[in-house]
Amino acid sequence: MLININQLSFSYGVHSIFNNLDFRIDDTEHLGLIGRNGCGKSTFFKLLTGECHRDTGTLDKKNGLTLGLLSQEFKASEHETVGAIFTAVFQDLIEMEGQIQSLQQRIDTAEATEQQRLVHQLAELQEQYADRGGFEYHSRIRGVTIGLGFQLEDLEKAFGKFSGGEKTRIALGCLLLQSPDLLLLDEPTNYLDFEALNWLESFLNNYKNAFIIVSHDRFFLDRVCTRICEIEDHGMVSYTGNYTQYLDKKEKRDRAMDAAYDKQMKELTRQQKIVDRLRDYNSVQSSRRAASREKAIERIKPVERRQDRRSLHFSFSPKVISGNDVLMVEELEKSFGDRQLFKDVSFEIHRGDRIGIIGRNGIGKTTLFQILMKQIKPDSGRVVFGRKVYPGYYAQEPDEALLAPNETLIDAIRDIDSHLTDGDIRNILASFLFTGETVFKHSGDLSGGEKARLNMARLMVSESNFLLMDEPTNHIDMSTREILEDALCVYEGTLLFISHDRYFLNRVANRIFELTPGGIEETIGNYDDYARTKQNQSDREALLAQNHTPQTNKTRRKQERQQAKALEAERRRQKKALAQLEEQMESNDERIAAYEADMCQPSFYDDMVYAQKITDDYHALKADNENIIQQWEDLALQLEED
Repeated sequence: MLININQLSFSYGVHSIFNNLDFRIDDTEHLGLIGRNGCGKSTFFKLLTGECHRDTGTLDKKNGLTLGLLSQEFKASEHETVGAIFTAVFQDLIEMEGQIQSLQQRIDTAEATEQQRLVHQLAELQEQYADRGGFEYHSRIRGVTIGLGFQLEDLEKAFGKFSGGEKTRIALGCLLLQSPDLLLLDEPTNYLDFEALNWLESFLNNYKNAFIIVSHDRFFLDRVCTRICEIEDHGMVSYTGNYTQYLDKKEKRDRAMDAAYDKQMKELTRQQKIVDRLRDYNSVQSSRRAASREKAIERIKPVERRQDRRSLHFSFSPKVISGNDVLMVEELEKSFGDRQLFKDVSFEIHRGDRIGIIGRNGIGKTTLFQILMKQIKPDSGRVVFGRKVYPGYYAQEPDEALLAPNETLIDAIRDIDSHLTDGDIRNILASFLFTGETVFKHSGDLSGGEKARLNMARLMVSESNFLLMDEPTNHIDMSTREILEDALCVYEGTLLFISHDRYFLNRVANRIFELTPGGIEETIGNYDDYARTKQNQSDREALLAQNHTPQTNKTRRKQERQQAKALEAERRRQKKALAQLEEQMESNDERIAAYEADMCQPSFYDDMVYAQKITDDYHALKADNENIIQQWEDLALQLEED
């Protein structure tokens, strides 16, 4: 057990956040913490770290527990390098390195008796250094650096040179290098591209200690969590499994709660009718029985009713139907100074397409949208909209939506459609959870999530038939994401959106555009189809490169050397055989000459038996010699060709 919470209550003034909260997490649990915006997720982390103090109840921690919190505000010197920031995590190992070096120097100059003691002390220190990962921390730093999407040369850059998103990744890197007993990660997938997300998922799946993750990334929660805790009704409900399993179990739990509540209400109604009838009899005995039943009813513990929560309800309806050809982009190119973002970007979009744009961070996805919306100009190329196309733009950050900070919510909607009455506008805002006096708030006083909802309301009112949405799931909670997905899936216009939300991409997209420095790479289908395509491509490339890896090259070179040696040995054998054939030919020639000399003698045929034998031997030797001559010619020719 790392942390055990019992009957904890906490309030901000009169606003209750937790009431009689119970919670426990064990040593290796991988837990996802979810809930609506403002339900208390960040407050829960503050209670665990001690930044906030409970009003009542107990919060017990394991002795010596180390906590690591990824906060939204990471503090480091602007002039300090990333390498120095990461290395500072291992300050204890660096100090041990200094101690080891000092001992080694003392050993060199110490006397024999002192030297023996120092050697023993050095051995113990080196063993501790190894046990704590002293020989591994440099490689761990490199692994985290590459894994989170940086280059090794970035380790030499000053912290102040990086963007806000990059600084958040650096903060995450520090936390992962610390490897505390309990990681507390608040939206760790923000600012990570798909490659970094995959690396982080692998890291967390192999993390031997516990972690609690606050995240709206449903795909991520599916990949890394084995338990989901949902904050609701000032308490917490725990579900074993990942996010998808949570959805199934929550639905069953809600149905069971509704059925139990309905059953009890029916029974209480039946009992009350019996009490009423008994009182109608107006007798002493029936009155006693009625009173007895009423007391029994009072003793019944009421079944908790599941609270109906306000939720958004909206849809996007295009004002007019566009032509079939919605957008044509030809050979767009864009650079900022010496840094080229992309070139040769060409694609066509047709009515009804729902296209998700993905790509690594900094590739220029938002810049592409700004070019399409004529907010900035490309270096070259052209953008052509089709007939009756009315685009509507949803910016990534709420503050980029050109909202006047002193403008009320009603005025922000009227800016889009001046013909709407106050009643119409109030109804629209109510569907986005802005009711009562809230409609008179200034947009500058809204939270990030509220601004996102307001911008979505403005987009709905615009009745655009071509929506361009930049990270539309940022700043909105899970239930709102699901409602947005439902609305976009039935939208009769055309949709082009940028997103890192893989769950959202799976539900909404029917085409995927990956923006690369050299243009657009298209996949038909959703994110899963894209991932399969990339995996198949990777497998093919790996197969093609199979014979070009360093290890394979080493093996091949060894085989080539062995083959060369074998060829040389064969040549030596052939030369030896050729020499032997030449010797045999010379010997045969001498024997043939001797036979012919003998056969020329006048007395050769005096003995016919002898003459016949010599003649037979002569012809056999001639035939054998012809075969040897042929072998010699063949072998000599082969040696010449080699």
